[in-house]
Amino acid sequence: MRSRRTRDQPADPYAGAPVDELAAPLLPRWFVLLVVLLIPVAVVVFVLAFPWGEEDAVPVAERRPPPAEGLTTDVGDWEIGEATPQPLEADCAGVEGLQTAGTVEDRRRLGEALNSLCGVVLPEDAGAALAALADAEAVVRFGAFERSGVDVTAVPDADPPLVLPNGRFAQAAEPRWVAPLIVYEAVRLAGDPVTARTTLAAREAERVACDAVLDEDRNVGCEDAVELVALDDPLARLRAAGFE
Repeated sequence: MRSRRTRDQPADPYAGAPVDELAAPLLPRWFVLLVVLLIPVAVVVFVLAFPWGEEDAVPVAERRPPPAEGLTTDVGDWEIGEATPQPLEADCAGVEGLQTAGTVEDRRRLGEALNSLCGVVLPEDAGAALAALADAEAVVRFGAFERSGVDVTAVPDADPPLVLPNGRFAQAAEPRWVAPLIVYEAVRLAGDPVTARTTLAAREAERVACDAVLDEDRNVGCEDAVELVALDDPLARLRAAGFE
């Protein structure tokens, strides 16, 4: 005799449904077909919601913020390692005096980047700025930034000065991507990094270094330098971004 279900024993909605070999219910065929038909609709909705090809949400003049908290570029909280700086094994007088710090691999990559600047013809002020950075025995080492998208910053009041490329470049395919960033910070440290004029001159020097050191395989910083310098009024854009 069949027992009657009580209110405490609701009907099993999956009772009698087909199952797989592990006794898990299989989805009805109509449901599977419905999901398949809805996939293209979902793709179209996603593309319309996030259009590809639109200009980056962050204007180029704002991608490296003005100085803050003793840094030439505000990166939020930041952190570096404790390895003792070592003199760069320089290939030319132009970078002799600079120091690098970090792991053996970090120092190898930084050394390759810095030595790639040997023989590069920079704008006169930029060449003098790089020489001044070397004379000051500045330390170049990778840093971890809260603002992970910022390429580089520097600590001008450190003794000796400290230049910090973003730690992501420690894993980059091309070590020489760091070289234009060093030129950029050298120019800013030689001038007043809070001003739009110094920052624009640094970007122009970075662009020249990108052309001299890198081939087609360039990082976003090089592309940004070209874009910023080519603006109708780059100084106005930088001032709108917070530079003086």
